[in-house]
Amino acid sequence: MKANFSITALVYMFVLGALVGGIGGFNPVVAGSVLAGAGAAKMIFFEGASLQSLGMTFNAFDLSGITGYADEHKRDMIATLVNGLDIANDVMVQPNVKNKMKMPKLTVGNGFRPFSSATEFGDGGDLVVAERELETKTGKRELLIDLRVFKDKYLAWRTNPGNNAKKEFDDYTFSRFVWEEVIKGVQREINDETAFFGFDKSTAAAYSGAATYAANLYITYTQGGKLHYFQNVSGGTTTAGESPDTHPAKWRNVTARAVVPGIKSLLTAAISGGFSATTTGSITDGASALAAFKELFRDMPVPYQQKGVIISSSYTDSDFLLDGIEDKLTKYTTPEVSDIMKAGLIPIPGTNNKGFVKPATWLTGSRRLIAGPMAAGYRHENLYMGTDLLSDANEIETKRNLWTLEAGIAVDLGFQIADLGALRIGDQA
Repeated sequence: MKANFSITALVYMFVLGALVGGIGGFNPVVAGSVLAGAGAAKMIFFEGASLQSLGMTFNAFDLSGITGYADEHKRDMIATLVNGLDIANDVMVQPNVKNKMKMPKLTVGNGFRPFSSATEFGDGGDLVVAERELETKTGKRELLIDLRVFKDKYLAWRTNPGNNAKKEFDDYTFSRFVWEEVIKGVQREINDETAFFGFDKSTAAAYSGAATYAANLYITYTQGGKLHYFQNVSGGTTTAGESPDTHPAKWRNVTARAVVPGIKSLLTAAISGGFSATTTGSITDGASALAAFKELFRDMPVPYQQKGVIISSSYTDSDFLLDGIEDKLTKYTTPEVSDIMKAGLIPIPGTNNKGFVKPATWLTGSRRLIAGPMAAGYRHENLYMGTDLLSDANEIETKRNLWTLEAGIAVDLGFQIADLGALRIGDQA
């Protein structure tokens, strides 16, 4: 409809220009062409008319479609971003964390005794609330979207085609496609980098060319006008002047890990505070994998064994376990266990069908085994991811420029272990 209207308007302008030109003594064809050309320019550059309607090959795309989609669906996209993370399917998700909240652990002290008519309260410690806190931090992802990059690329088919008759529908489809891909990218970084490997950014020192840095140490370093976080991955101490620019192989950009401390940081802090890892040894084949997972299960307190234990591991270690139990799966599989296996869990032989391994994408790059009580939905009842889906801090914002669109996503995230007493980890890191 809009394309037909544009062509009709141009014809009208040409005729009007010819008439006015004839009355004024000008060449009617020239006058009509000038007025029609001016009208076309106005439609193209000021009204966003389709170049296709003028017989040209490139169809202009309205950036407002991306903005409109974000405004209309921002809550759904934030929910998708958080709930779509693999780790959100492996741990307990706690919404509405504004800043900090106490973990759900209440310890009831001993005090059961023979009856007497006298009131005899306990000696203290009747009810003890856990001191562990779930704290969220805000991370962001900002983008500069230039639709011209889609013009000559393979994604050009995503823009509105032909005569512009379905522009609104196709702009909506393209905008949804753009945001879906953006959400996937943010999910990947949170899941693969932040969730497990996140660290306290206050431990990163500003880089100095005169200093040396020990293995695994964090620094802050400015590149491209932005502050980044790097970790020394050289395996040794750097020498003075070896910066991320001059010796990039010695440094890894870990900016996504600096958003909030992840599960690895929590485990490191627990070990520093006296928590002991279970001796499971290194996993190198099927036999050592089966022995390690079984040992970790049996080191869990008996009440948790009876309830059911879930062990998270990398796919490397779960694959070793599969190698070690190929000849045992039929023997140890019951109809109930088969249903659990359909959810991606692996039964551990020798645990009376109470121990299961759940491979975790967020543990890629680590060989740590993490065991805890299993909750409904085959999640760790003891591991928490906090967020605040109702908070203003969880936002998607856009800003329209002349030729580009600025877009930003902000998300609150935090991780915590509710009860160290219900946690067991292997000594393989």
